[in-house]
Amino acid sequence: MSILQQKPTQPHNQVSGTVTIRKGLLWVMVVLGFLTAYLFYPRHTNYEVQVFDTGKGWGYDILRNGKAFIHQPTVPGVAGTVGFANAEQAQKVGERAVEKLEQEKDLPTLTHDELRQLGVKIP
Repeated sequence: MSILQQKPTQPHNQVSGTVTIRKGLLWVMVVLGFLTAYLFYPRHTNYEVQVFDTGKGWGYDILRNGKAFIHQPTVPGVAGTVGFANAEQAQKVGERAVEKLEQEKDLPTLTHDELRQLGVKIP
């Protein structure tokens, strides 16, 4: 076998190795792209809080997927028909209830201490 008839095995291996490295880097970039999208894409909640005026104060509704889920026209845990003093309080308490729904996956309960921490005056 003459020199001209020998197969150039070494350059072929280098090309094959380069292609493998490129494919590996492409996979790493794809995985990093998915991880970045997962970590930084804002998670969409299925719940929405809407406040409303009851005529005796403020209340809130929690909607799940656009449908009424919780209707709360009064301050929870307080006897009578006492509404929230303003829309901001109702919004804060509604948002706290949504946080509990998402964490506990059960109907939320709010204690008087939690309501006080959110600025609600408990008689």
